[in-house]
Amino acid sequence: MKQFILLILIVCGILTGCGGNKVTISEINLEKTNDIVKNFIMDVENDEKGTGSGIYMYNDSKKRYLYLNQNFLDDGKEFGDIDIKTDKNSINIYLNDISNSEGEVGTYKLYKINVKGDYEYLKVFKNGEETHFEGIGT
Repeated sequence: MKQFILLILIVCGILTGCGGNKVTISEINLEKTNDIVKNFIMDVENDEKGTGSGIYMYNDSKKRYLYLNQNFLDDGKEFGDIDIKTDKNSINIYLNDISNSEGEVGTYKLYKINVKGDYEYLKVFKNGEETHFEGIGT
């Protein structure tokens, strides 16, 4: 019986450890990033003309940072939820804005995306429609 339980634990450990390609996303505070990411965001804000998509990506080895500024938002909207899905060759990021019910809107959102595996495409969607990155830095 003990050998059977041990065998089950080993199999579960192997299956958990061999998760293959996996991508996770989490919201982070700007102060918790390194100076290179902070400088990229400062450059974006200094160069911003106010007419872009407001969606930016910074690539740092296996970590990627997704930055959304005010230009992402339509009038009367605030930052909504985010979801990330993968398929064989692509990472798909789904962003939403929602109606602003409180009158107060955040000035930006910053996310860290951890990537395991290789993907050929990186796509971004706003409210279900494919859009584009305003800028990508490395």
